[in-house]
Amino acid sequence: MSAPILPSSTQVAKNSPNLQQHFQTRKLRDLSPSGNHMITTCAKWRAMVMAGMLLSRCFCDIGIFQTSTRRVPSSSDFHVGQENEHDDYRHLGTVRDHYRPGVLYAPNMGNCNLGVLLSTFNPGILRNSQPVSGPKWKFPNGLIIERFINGRLSSEKWREYGPVYRLWSGLRPEIVITTPKDFKNFSSDANDHGKPHNMNLGWFIGESLGQCLGFHNGQSWMRMRNVFGPTFTHSAAVACLDMVHEGAKAYVDKLPQLAANPSFNTDGRVPFLLSVADGFTKIPYFLTARVIYGAMTATEEDELWRITQIRSSLTPYFFIGIPYRSALATRLFDRGAIARLREFEREWTDFHRTIVHKRRAEGGPRPPILGYWEEFESGNITLPELLQTIDELLILNLDVITHVISWCISLVAEHEAVKHELCEEITAHQDDLPAYIAKSDTHLHRCLAESMRIQPFTIFTPGEYSNQVKNFDGILVKPGVRPLLLFHASPTLTHPSPKTQILLDVLAINVRNPYWGSDSTFFRPSRFIGLKPSELRYNVHNFGIGSRKCMGQYVGMHIVKALVVNLFDTYEVKLADESEIKVDKSGWTPKAGGFLKLARK
Repeated sequence: MSAPILPSSTQVAKNSPNLQQHFQTRKLRDLSPSGNHMITTCAKWRAMVMAGMLLSRCFCDIGIFQTSTRRVPSSSDFHVGQENEHDDYRHLGTVRDHYRPGVLYAPNMGNCNLGVLLSTFNPGILRNSQPVSGPKWKFPNGLIIERFINGRLSSEKWREYGPVYRLWSGLRPEIVITTPKDFKNFSSDANDHGKPHNMNLGWFIGESLGQCLGFHNGQSWMRMRNVFGPTFTHSAAVACLDMVHEGAKAYVDKLPQLAANPSFNTDGRVPFLLSVADGFTKIPYFLTARVIYGAMTATEEDELWRITQIRSSLTPYFFIGIPYRSALATRLFDRGAIARLREFEREWTDFHRTIVHKRRAEGGPRPPILGYWEEFESGNITLPELLQTIDELLILNLDVITHVISWCISLVAEHEAVKHELCEEITAHQDDLPAYIAKSDTHLHRCLAESMRIQPFTIFTPGEYSNQVKNFDGILVKPGVRPLLLFHASPTLTHPSPKTQILLDVLAINVRNPYWGSDSTFFRPSRFIGLKPSELRYNVHNFGIGSRKCMGQYVGMHIVKALVVNLFDTYEVKLADESEIKVDKSGWTPKAGGFLKLARK
């Protein structure tokens, strides 16, 4: 059963206070999204932030020691501030209200001296390497915001530093590569790549997701992949296709109920408007959930969505940086954030205990959640590993799959010739639509591939490290950073030395790459006709590299294609504003925004 229509995660109130007034009076609100504290002077703010950074994270970020307290299973909804045409950070909700370069963080303080020190003593490259340039380190978080939240603009801006350049995540260096040649070089040992501790983002994300599959390395990663991987293989995804297709069809039939314009016919015969971002947020989420939990009742879906909203409101803490990079600083500055995380952990745990109990009592087909739970009960995985991996699969990827769906639908709707060819192809495969959805040699598949090429869900990949020195035209990237000798005598203060993270600029590979020709910025699905996987391997990036490619890629692509097929088969689809596709920046990855104009065929 499908759940009743609820507001999506992008529908949040826009009534946060204007922090510019606080800046003008030099009474700056605390960084905390909970907004419970007031720092009355810039001097006091600077002193406390510097103290917190130097005492609680400087050592961690350069590899001296690391806190590792972790638990699984919080939280008030956050509000998006008023739109400001000069504000490039407005699309991350609360982050926009609490991070304004040059306003709240006083980025000029210590930039020069500390940036020079970092470049000298923790450059991320070997001493005999060619020098590497890049944007300057910014107080206090490096370039986290620019990389994650404003990636497309930053990618264009940072081209001036050449094909290989350096960014900073906190105090840690990150090396960015931009060419197919370097992509191939980096991928040569891809199966042995690892992820840096807490993705170089600090304590709060580690406390929330640090035990999930994507954060593990080596044998630990293999152990967990063997538990969760079988649910998401290609053959398993194909076996779920009938369920995915029927779920997508049922949802598309009910789209008139989501109409943005109040006066319309409920049968959809009269054209109606549908928000692109809001209209396709919940359905991919619940289709993925059904793969894990089996068929769900409306009550179960309602409860899952309620808890998901709690968890989604924690996401801004992952990217804000200080104080959330440090356990000590978070406890000092924003205990409310920790309380909301613990609230989520409790509810997330209770939900899964209840689901497992009900599925065992029901008998019948065994959904994967029962197998996962039995692995926990046998001691093969821990409860945090189980729950945080499901969080990774469902909640963390909610914005990702919504991004992919919204852009694919909007780009097809915008291009009449592409849309006409797709509708004809769908009509020709009416006898077996699930089998058609599974194919990879169709116009449908090329539409999806092309939309992901020009609108990747992340501009900079989640970084990985190599255990080998990587040589990018003389720039020799370190495979590790040694802890300071002062702390070697105490095993309690040392930890495995962090690796230099290497990122891929996806926009450079997917769009600016000469391989794609002079029309690389245009949506032209036919460009994929006749291209072999071997030709595409280092000229397009979608789901990662090597054995660590996104585990849910097959299920995710089937869900997207099932929704596209049923939408264009059922309705005449046009953009409400035919002059351009709007962009919805309410999540951590920008989705296609604006409205579709739909009329049932």
